[in-house]
Amino acid sequence: MHSHQPCPPCPPRPNPPNTYIHLRAILSTTQSPITIGAHCIIGEKAITGQQQTENDGEENAEERGVVLEDHVTIEPSAIVEASRIGTGTVVGVGARIGKGSVVGKFCKINALCTVAPYETIPDHTVIYGHNERRVDRSGMEELRMRSVEQQVEVLKRPEFAVRKK
Repeated sequence: MHSHQPCPPCPPRPNPPNTYIHLRAILSTTQSPITIGAHCIIGEKAITGQQQTENDGEENAEERGVVLEDHVTIEPSAIVEASRIGTGTVVGVGARIGKGSVVGKFCKINALCTVAPYETIPDHTVIYGHNERRVDRSGMEELRMRSVEQQVEVLKRPEFAVRKK
């Protein structure tokens, strides 16, 4: 006879107020905690959370963790292992934010772009094309934040809920 041991309980899935997390988004909290601010959107198949590597030990435990500040959008299939993503930042489809990196406020990491592990990206940086960079001086921060709030409102409507057959 096989004796089955129950699995330890999974940590609760973070669900902050006014935030939309797609049912197929992966929040990996096995190696480190994830803190999600208000009015965030995490898209389908997006992976958020740090994965442990061979070089990680208990001495690095305090450095682990992912913090998404308010009004952050993680688009579908993006991978975020950053320590911090600043307010109003958008991580594009399929983009990869390396482990331990810090992305400033109101940044835009476009589709399929990469931020290297432990890299720091200044506020208002746009990464596009083949990881080219420029600074966004448009001054549209308030408008962008209101736009994300409206988008969350729409995504939380019952007609967007997953229906069981």
